[in-house]
Amino acid sequence: MRYGTYRAVFKVEGSNGGACAGFFWYRDDRSEIDIELITKGTSLVNNTVSFTSHPSRAPDGSPIPGATLAKSLSDPQFQPGVFREYRFDSHPDLGVAYYVDGKLIHENTDHVPKEGGNLQLKLWADGNKWWSGTPSTTDVFMTVASVVAYYNTSIVDPRWLANCTAAGGPSKSTLCTI
Repeated sequence: MRYGTYRAVFKVEGSNGGACAGFFWYRDDRSEIDIELITKGTSLVNNTVSFTSHPSRAPDGSPIPGATLAKSLSDPQFQPGVFREYRFDSHPDLGVAYYVDGKLIHENTDHVPKEGGNLQLKLWADGNKWWSGTPSTTDVFMTVASVVAYYNTSIVDPRWLANCTAAGGPSKSTLCTI
Protein backbone atom coordinates (compact mmCIF):
# COMPACT_ATOMS: atom_id res chain seq x y z
CA MET A 1 0.00 0.00 0.00
CA ARG A 2 1.21 3.48 -0.72
CA TYR A 3 -1.21 6.36 -1.25
CA GLY A 4 -4.68 6.44 0.29
CA THR A 5 -6.67 7.27 3.39
CA TYR A 6 -6.08 5.15 6.49
CA ARG A 7 -8.38 5.26 9.51
CA ALA A 8 -8.53 3.56 12.89
CA VAL A 9 -11.02 4.04 15.71
CA PHE A 10 -9.51 3.18 19.08
CA LYS A 11 -9.05 4.25 22.69
CA VAL A 12 -6.24 3.80 25.23
CA GLU A 13 -6.99 3.15 28.91
CA GLY A 14 -5.40 2.01 32.15
CA SER A 15 -1.98 3.58 32.04
CA ASN A 16 -0.08 4.39 35.22
CA GLY A 17 3.17 5.31 33.55
CA GLY A 18 4.57 5.30 30.05
CA ALA A 19 3.08 3.53 27.05
CA CYS A 20 2.86 4.31 23.35
CA ALA A 21 -0.18 3.47 21.22
CA GLY A 22 0.67 3.77 17.56
CA PHE A 23 -1.31 3.77 14.33
CA PHE A 24 1.09 4.06 11.44
CA TRP A 25 2.15 3.28 7.92
CA TYR A 26 5.65 1.83 7.79
CA ARG A 27 8.25 0.93 5.18
CA ASP A 28 11.45 1.68 7.12
CA ASP A 29 12.82 4.28 9.57
CA ARG A 30 13.15 6.83 6.75
CA SER A 31 9.70 6.23 5.23
CA GLU A 32 7.00 6.23 7.90
CA ILE A 33 3.75 8.04 8.75
CA ASP A 34 2.83 8.00 12.46
CA ILE A 35 0.05 8.88 14.83
CA GLU A 36 1.34 7.96 18.30
CA LEU A 37 -0.23 8.55 21.71
CA ILE A 38 2.32 8.72 24.55
CA THR A 39 0.63 8.33 27.94
CA LYS A 40 1.51 10.24 31.11
CA GLY A 41 4.83 9.12 32.45
CA THR A 42 8.50 10.01 32.65
CA SER A 43 9.43 10.48 28.99
CA LEU A 44 10.39 13.79 27.44
CA VAL A 45 7.23 13.74 25.28
CA ASN A 46 4.79 12.21 27.77
CA ASN A 47 1.06 12.95 27.63
CA THR A 48 1.11 13.85 23.93
CA VAL A 49 -0.25 12.68 20.61
CA SER A 50 2.31 13.08 17.82
CA PHE A 51 1.59 13.35 14.11
CA THR A 52 4.85 12.63 12.26
CA SER A 53 6.14 12.07 8.73
CA HIS A 54 9.58 10.45 8.66
CA PRO A 55 12.31 11.26 8.40
CA SER A 56 11.65 13.75 11.18
CA ARG A 57 15.32 14.45 11.93
CA ALA A 58 18.07 15.83 9.71
CA PRO A 59 21.38 13.93 9.39
CA ASP A 60 22.84 16.16 12.14
CA GLY A 61 20.02 15.10 14.54
CA SER A 62 18.15 18.40 14.46
CA PRO A 63 14.35 18.32 14.00
CA ILE A 64 13.04 18.84 10.48
CA PRO A 65 10.57 21.76 10.59
CA GLY A 66 6.97 20.65 10.09
CA ALA A 67 7.73 16.92 10.20
CA THR A 68 6.09 16.51 13.63
CA LEU A 69 3.23 18.17 15.44
CA ALA A 70 2.61 17.20 19.08
CA LYS A 71 -0.61 17.97 20.95
CA SER A 72 -1.39 17.49 24.64
CA LEU A 73 -3.57 14.53 25.62
CA SER A 74 -5.03 16.84 28.29
CA ASP A 75 -6.79 18.79 25.52
CA PRO A 76 -10.42 17.52 25.44
CA GLN A 77 -10.27 16.83 21.69
CA PHE A 78 -7.30 14.48 22.15
CA GLN A 79 -8.07 12.65 25.43
CA PRO A 80 -7.31 8.98 24.74
CA GLY A 81 -9.88 7.28 27.00
CA VAL A 82 -12.76 7.62 24.52
CA PHE A 83 -13.08 6.13 21.05
CA ARG A 84 -11.67 8.51 18.46
CA GLU A 85 -11.10 8.19 14.74
CA TYR A 86 -7.43 8.74 13.91
CA ARG A 87 -6.81 9.20 10.20
CA PHE A 88 -4.06 10.10 7.79
CA ASP A 89 -4.31 10.67 4.05
CA SER A 90 -1.24 10.20 1.87
CA HIS A 91 -1.12 11.68 -1.64
CA PRO A 92 1.88 11.95 -4.01
CA ASP A 93 1.26 15.64 -4.77
CA LEU A 94 -0.60 16.92 -1.69
CA GLY A 95 1.49 15.23 1.02
CA VAL A 96 0.18 13.79 4.27
CA ALA A 97 -2.84 15.17 6.13
CA TYR A 98 -3.66 14.06 9.69
CA TYR A 99 -7.16 14.10 11.23
CA VAL A 100 -8.76 13.33 14.58
CA ASP A 101 -12.52 12.76 14.56
CA GLY A 102 -12.72 14.27 11.07
CA LYS A 103 -10.94 17.50 12.01
CA LEU A 104 -7.75 18.40 10.12
CA ILE A 105 -4.89 18.62 12.66
CA HIS A 106 -1.65 18.73 10.65
CA GLU A 107 -0.36 18.69 7.08
CA ASN A 108 3.09 17.86 5.77
CA THR A 109 4.06 18.11 2.11
CA ASP A 110 7.64 16.90 2.68
CA HIS A 111 8.88 13.32 2.95
CA VAL A 112 5.82 11.63 1.46
CA PRO A 113 6.63 7.92 1.04
CA LYS A 114 7.33 6.99 -2.57
CA GLU A 115 7.18 3.20 -2.22
CA GLY A 116 4.69 0.79 -0.67
CA GLY A 117 4.60 -0.11 3.01
CA ASN A 118 2.27 -1.68 5.56
CA LEU A 119 -0.29 -0.46 8.05
CA GLN A 120 0.26 -1.21 11.75
CA LEU A 121 -1.42 -0.77 15.13
CA LYS A 122 0.79 -1.32 18.17
CA LEU A 123 0.89 -0.73 21.91
CA TRP A 124 4.27 -0.85 23.62
CA ALA A 125 6.56 0.52 26.33
CA ASP A 126 10.30 0.08 26.13
CA GLY A 127 11.64 2.36 28.86
CA ASN A 128 13.09 4.80 26.33
CA LYS A 129 13.37 8.19 28.09
CA TRP A 130 12.91 9.96 24.74
CA TRP A 131 9.62 8.25 23.93
CA SER A 132 7.52 5.90 26.08
CA GLY A 133 9.44 6.48 29.31
CA THR A 134 9.23 4.19 32.34
CA PRO A 135 6.59 1.52 31.56
CA SER A 136 3.20 1.64 33.23
CA THR A 137 2.84 -0.23 36.52
CA THR A 138 -0.66 -1.33 35.45
CA ASP A 139 -2.01 -3.05 32.34
CA VAL A 140 -2.64 -0.65 29.46
CA PHE A 141 -5.37 -1.42 26.95
CA MET A 142 -5.69 -0.28 23.36
CA THR A 143 -9.23 -1.17 22.33
CA VAL A 144 -9.73 -1.05 18.56
CA ALA A 145 -13.24 -0.57 17.14
CA SER A 146 -12.28 -0.47 13.45
CA VAL A 147 -9.49 -0.14 10.90
CA VAL A 148 -10.23 1.00 7.35
CA ALA A 149 -7.80 1.44 4.46
CA TYR A 150 -8.81 3.00 1.16
CA TYR A 151 -5.93 3.00 -1.28
CA ASN A 152 -5.36 3.24 -5.00
CA THR A 153 -5.27 -0.08 -6.83
CA SER A 154 -6.35 1.27 -10.22
CA ILE A 155 -2.85 0.89 -11.66
CA VAL A 156 -1.94 -2.79 -11.69
CA ASP A 157 1.55 -3.56 -10.41
CA PRO A 158 3.16 -6.07 -12.84
CA ARG A 159 4.67 -8.08 -9.94
CA TRP A 160 1.29 -8.34 -8.24
CA LEU A 161 -0.40 -9.41 -11.48
CA ALA A 162 2.25 -12.09 -12.15
CA ASN A 163 1.97 -13.51 -8.62
CA CYS A 164 -1.82 -13.39 -8.66
CA THR A 165 -1.97 -15.07 -12.10
CA ALA A 166 0.37 -17.82 -10.85
CA ALA A 167 -2.05 -18.40 -7.95
CA GLY A 168 -4.96 -18.89 -10.38
CA GLY A 169 -6.36 -15.37 -10.39
CA PRO A 170 -7.43 -12.73 -10.55
CA SER A 171 -10.95 -14.06 -10.12
CA LYS A 172 -13.78 -13.95 -7.60
CA SER A 173 -12.59 -17.24 -6.10
CA THR A 174 -8.88 -16.37 -5.85
CA LEU A 175 -7.49 -14.30 -3.02
CA CYS A 176 -4.60 -12.15 -4.23
CA THR A 177 -2.82 -10.30 -1.45
CA ILE A 178 -2.27 -6.62 -2.13
